[in-house]
Amino acid sequence: MISLFKALSHLPWPLLYGLGNVLRFLAFNVAGYRRKVIEKNLGIMFPDASEAERLTITREFRRNFVDQAVEALKGFSMSEAELVKRVTIDNPELLEPYIEREQPLLILTLHQANVEWIVQRIAQYFPCPVAGIYKPMHNPTADALIMEARARYGVPVAMKSAGREILRQRKAYRCMLLAADQSPISRDKRFWHPFFSRPAPFYHGPQTIAEATGNPVIFAHPRRLRRGYYSIRWEVLAEPPYSNDTSVLERFIEACERSIREQPSSWWISNKKWKSPKPFESEAFALAEKKLSV
Repeated sequence: MISLFKALSHLPWPLLYGLGNVLRFLAFNVAGYRRKVIEKNLGIMFPDASEAERLTITREFRRNFVDQAVEALKGFSMSEAELVKRVTIDNPELLEPYIEREQPLLILTLHQANVEWIVQRIAQYFPCPVAGIYKPMHNPTADALIMEARARYGVPVAMKSAGREILRQRKAYRCMLLAADQSPISRDKRFWHPFFSRPAPFYHGPQTIAEATGNPVIFAHPRRLRRGYYSIRWEVLAEPPYSNDTSVLERFIEACERSIREQPSSWWISNKKWKSPKPFESEAFALAEKKLSV
């Protein structure tokens, strides 16, 4: 199966995007892929938006979502030079001092724009190894594909192995990369925080890793420029020393919301982000809900 995907990646762009158009029609017009989830999420994200405005975002999201899928496929055969051309860095000067003094960093981003290209470009950008922390997918084939794609420039590290990786590399010059906006499952430890107009659960990973490493935290804003072209804008989120609190995590969540508001149709709106709390989480949910009224 992986060999088939690699072979398809050599198709010219027009054929790949044509294939994407067919997939978009089948997924959204025929199968109705996560239609109710998208409608619910847009209602939470933009409660004051008109129906026409939400339909516009939905149409753009569907096109972008499928484009990203076929572009990720193209990534298997895309050269490093083309990756650099198609994913530009807006403000490289911001990180130059860190790179010059070989400062390890924790880089946070979200599932926006073409996340596979964004992850590969970040890993390619730094002169040191970049450990990309990821949550293995349930589908073995899909997981193997993502692993192979991300291993081209970085070192994929399963979330459950992140602690060991931090300890093993604690004295080395390396960076860690984490897209931590996805919703944790209920059996994971979850941090509830206001996100748009309702509390949402997040992983504790950004806070835990920042405290464990004592490294500066950088946020990578992804942006879709046009079909097949993206950009990254760096932002310094936090600098050590860190207190034993949730400040890094809160800044990350706020940065995610800002980034999504700038370009909502390029975020994964089909993700089941807003969930109901379990009974033992009711107090944490209520505290997060209270912050919305402040």
